[in-house]
Amino acid sequence: MSRDDMADRQARRLHRDLSAILFSAAGALIDQYHSVGIGDPADIARRLNRRGFPCFGRGRWTAGAVKAVLRRQTREAMAGEDDADACPVPVVSSRTFASEQRRAS
Repeated sequence: MSRDDMADRQARRLHRDLSAILFSAAGALIDQYHSVGIGDPADIARRLNRRGFPCFGRGRWTAGAVKAVLRRQTREAMAGEDDADACPVPVVSSRTFASEQRRAS
């Protein structure tokens, strides 16, 4: 395996791990909003943006991104604890993520 291949694998692993952390933190914040009666995904997205909470390589939260986190939480709850941490599902494609990273720098 070449150094470039090794670096790519490490970068993918880091991206996967960071995504899992962000999903977990975003899910906790979204759950807090739900617990106080704020359930509209667009309203939650606005609040996350105001707080400056990062959105998985996107510049801003959208209602669709909030719904994606909620869908993931539902899938994880249905799968059980053993499968929940196996492989995070990205909110955006790797191409979109790379594009947004270049745009942000």
